[in-house]
Amino acid sequence: MKIVEALRIALTSLLANRLRSLLATLGIMIGIAAVSTLLSVGQSFQRFVQSQFAGLNTDAITLLAQPDFGGQGVPSQTARLSDGDVAALRELPNVREVVAVYTQGGEVRAGPNVSYADIAGAWPDYLRPGEGLALGRFLTAADVETRARAAVLDWSLAQMLFPDGRPLGREVLVQGLSLRVVGVLAPKEGGFFGGFILAVPISVARDRIFPDSALSSVQVSQATIYLDDPSRIAASEQAVAAALRARHKLTPEQANDFSFQNFREFAEANNNVLVGITAFLGVIGGIALLVGGIGIMNIMLVSVTERTREIGLRKAVGARRADILVQFLVEAVLLSLLGGASGVLLTSTLVNGGAIVLTRFFPDAGLGPFLALDGQAVALALVFASAVGLAAGIYPAFRASRLSPIVALRAE
Repeated sequence: MKIVEALRIALTSLLANRLRSLLATLGIMIGIAAVSTLLSVGQSFQRFVQSQFAGLNTDAITLLAQPDFGGQGVPSQTARLSDGDVAALRELPNVREVVAVYTQGGEVRAGPNVSYADIAGAWPDYLRPGEGLALGRFLTAADVETRARAAVLDWSLAQMLFPDGRPLGREVLVQGLSLRVVGVLAPKEGGFFGGFILAVPISVARDRIFPDSALSSVQVSQATIYLDDPSRIAASEQAVAAALRARHKLTPEQANDFSFQNFREFAEANNNVLVGITAFLGVIGGIALLVGGIGIMNIMLVSVTERTREIGLRKAVGARRADILVQFLVEAVLLSLLGGASGVLLTSTLVNGGAIVLTRFFPDAGLGPFLALDGQAVALALVFASAVGLAAGIYPAFRASRLSPIVALRAE
């Protein structure tokens, strides 16, 4: 009941000084909105960036037919990666699947429309289970075996070459070779790692589009090695390196004539940077909230001065120091919570409004679907607001509780 009575007195006091209470609440509201909005934006951008890494095989080993110039030993000037190497890697422990491609850049033409794209000579397993087709079909084993002049375009390239939206069955010229479009990949979320891709049977890429590959030691330009247990990625990478060095007959003083592309470390490094940025944004918002807390302390000190006679009268009729202390603490916390609730409403308006604007006017950015009010940020901001209100009210409340009843009653 004492808390209920303290709440009633606090509300009466706040309503008696509406403008002053409004200004104090406004300071906390702006602080809460700053903290929760900045943290929500930081978390949303973090989720957005993580989604861009989702297609980069961060839980797999990416092997490139490029000499390892950063490794130990004398670097080889000749890259080497063959179909035999890929077959040997499939036999290693912890290896679930190896997807190999032969990729080079080249010109793609459809009538008057011309574009530059990554031409991926691929096997049917190049299309991963989570990926889909918007139109037609993907490459088949029969296409590879018969060297079929078939091509599958990614969504962006299909839109570029065929603005009328009817690419299936039509011809494209790839490095001067005519190919028939048999399929179009489903569109992906916009991101940092986009690029035009045209997939053809690997036999067509090596024998017809890039015939010089017949004399090259590179039969496969890139291989993605999917693991049964991704947590053992480091040990598996060492096993892959040992197997390939043995097959390529490299001496201990020679560096690898292949290299690894570790997207996992890249993704983790970027995630750490984003966490730091989010924390920095939270600190900036926290400063605004701290300023609001100082405003509450100032209001409470003024309130103690103005209500000195009231405090003396309450003590004279039997109120204890603890009662006075609780009364002013409740008043400070109530001010903070009112400001906090207003700040949450303001944050929700800003974040949801921003998501609508991004989705409607900047759909290509891809950030709109990820911008959302972060529940943890809101909870943290409200807890922080309560703590600020409590801290801001302690000194004024303590000062009020220490007043002598006789001195208080004599005050003007």
